[in-house]
Amino acid sequence: MSAGKSLTSEQSHALFDVLTSHEILNEIESLKHSETIATFGPPLQPTLSHEASSPLLRVLLQSFILDLPGLRNVVPHFWTDNIPTLATALDSRNLSESYDKGTVGIRRTLSTATASIVESVARGRLGGYPKQEPKKDATYDKANPDDVVRAWDDFLHRIIYGDLLDSMFIKAAETDKLSDHEPVVQAAHEYAVIMLASLLHHNLIVSPRGQSMLSLLNRLHRLTPYFLVKQTLKVGNAATMLNGMVQLLLAKMNLSTVTSWFGGQASDSGMNLLQQIISQVLSAENAELRKRAKAIEQSHDAPNKSQMEQLRGYASDTAQAQEKLRIKSRIHSISIAEAILAGETAKDPLDKSCHKLALDYLSIELAIRDREKLVEVLCHQQPDLLTTSIRELVKVYEPIIRALHNAVDLVSGVADAQAFIDDLINLSLLDKTKRNDIPTVQDFVHLLQKHQGSSHVFIHQALKNGKELSEWYHEYTRKAVGQYKQDSKIELSRVHVAAAGDCTAMLEKLMAAISGDERHVVIDELDRYAAFLESLAGKSTHQMQHIIRASLASDDNKDAKTDGNPGMFLYKWQHHMDQTTVTPGPEGGPPRTGGTDSVKDATAVDVDGSKPASAIHERARGEEDVKPPDVGNVLRLLGPGFKEELRRVVDIKKG
Repeated sequence: MSAGKSLTSEQSHALFDVLTSHEILNEIESLKHSETIATFGPPLQPTLSHEASSPLLRVLLQSFILDLPGLRNVVPHFWTDNIPTLATALDSRNLSESYDKGTVGIRRTLSTATASIVESVARGRLGGYPKQEPKKDATYDKANPDDVVRAWDDFLHRIIYGDLLDSMFIKAAETDKLSDHEPVVQAAHEYAVIMLASLLHHNLIVSPRGQSMLSLLNRLHRLTPYFLVKQTLKVGNAATMLNGMVQLLLAKMNLSTVTSWFGGQASDSGMNLLQQIISQVLSAENAELRKRAKAIEQSHDAPNKSQMEQLRGYASDTAQAQEKLRIKSRIHSISIAEAILAGETAKDPLDKSCHKLALDYLSIELAIRDREKLVEVLCHQQPDLLTTSIRELVKVYEPIIRALHNAVDLVSGVADAQAFIDDLINLSLLDKTKRNDIPTVQDFVHLLQKHQGSSHVFIHQALKNGKELSEWYHEYTRKAVGQYKQDSKIELSRVHVAAAGDCTAMLEKLMAAISGDERHVVIDELDRYAAFLESLAGKSTHQMQHIIRASLASDDNKDAKTDGNPGMFLYKWQHHMDQTTVTPGPEGGPPRTGGTDSVKDATAVDVDGSKPASAIHERARGEEDVKPPDVGNVLRLLGPGFKEELRRVVDIKKG
């Protein structure tokens, strides 16, 4: 390919996908470092712009978050003081890394999940949604998989470029029945339900971390004071109700709470109900973890007392000292435990069973310390920025809460939410002794369909009875979807491929800056990646078709059910998880990855040491995922330039 020739539509689309995917994941993961927060730029640092550390996140923040009703009225120091201080406090506690724990940690799980979802939003904001006029008077059959997929594309086009958004607000204010909406809305709703069900299934069933996150949700759910919340919401006066809710959740439980009633000075010490719940949940997990640590200490295969003391010491060591030992582990192809105990193992070598227990012990001690530090920052920090920040958010959201209280039956809304979470937990909890009866995506589709009516009623009541509320969110939504309008007209070469929209010229500029030989290498990688995206899209559509057909099948027809998960973002999320770098095992060798069987098994272990029956994840996951090709040269040659271009366009708004 000649140096002057333009990229094909498929190549531009692939390049755009690679660069945005890599950039958004790096920016999200770097938020754990206080240096990133200190150079984030507006709104955290209003005067810093060009050298901002996270230009793509800033684009999304400015386009979709800062204009949210309520949040747009928050005081500036919420961004400039509260958020950076909380982030710095968490960074200073040096929470553990997946490498040391030998598992894919919750932070890594959440950051990769967020990145996989947000990258599509980022591409839409930067490149725009393709201008492809839907067919007039098109019909959609919800039982036809092709119609459902086509309806979603037509729905998005009419929302962005047409008047469907306005008609939806009008219709939702008139009725709470989905069947009264246009056919394209009904079919697109079916698509959205399937995608949400796929996300829930992947997160709670397929992911090795799923059951431990479900246990955390279950503990939070059981401690939430639903009865008191519903009783408070029954208060007729909105101001009194809101004050009662704030007192219920945020009032400190200490001696000054009493003395302040008599004119004394209120104190920021102690914990409110929200912090009590956080503390109890994490403390309960630590109790289980300490039982496991004690069991290892008492095992006849355990490391000696001096070695275990060194492992405990590593958990509270500085980030710099820990990183030196990680480098040692990588260079010498030894586990992190062996790197920590290098001097001790020379005197008392670890056999294989002892080595495994040492790694388990280190992982448990790191998990205990993480929870202690989270409680320290969120519940005992002085001044209490968590409570202060929530109070400031309540203050700016007061008009919205008042309007909701007057327009919607909030007691029923909370009861509906409680019932949904009950059903979600009951469906998702796996029997640790059985390998059969694993919930499928279709089971989650049924769950969402069972409860979707309550959300429709809520929206209808809010729009019908809260005229001002409807205006606020209608205005915001119009601005938000306006961010996706494409200035350029780029034809789709085939389904799913629309070059890079308004960013195509930017990518051509980046390609023009590299040499001919480098361009040849980049094009070769892009062609392979374009083929990967096409395969991924085809697989996702195929799984979508299976689920829609399964929804028409009899419940007794088990063969009609499928365990596959539609959604390209889920395949990318799984790939990010599988690429997580983890310490070598007892046998040594290069660092393992999150996709290694031993790492997946360790990740699946809950805090109490239990784990689902073997083969649960393999069966739930279904077919082997499509693996993306290497794009290292693309990122090396074009990644830095792409970030610089993002810094130039970060302050440009659409809509």
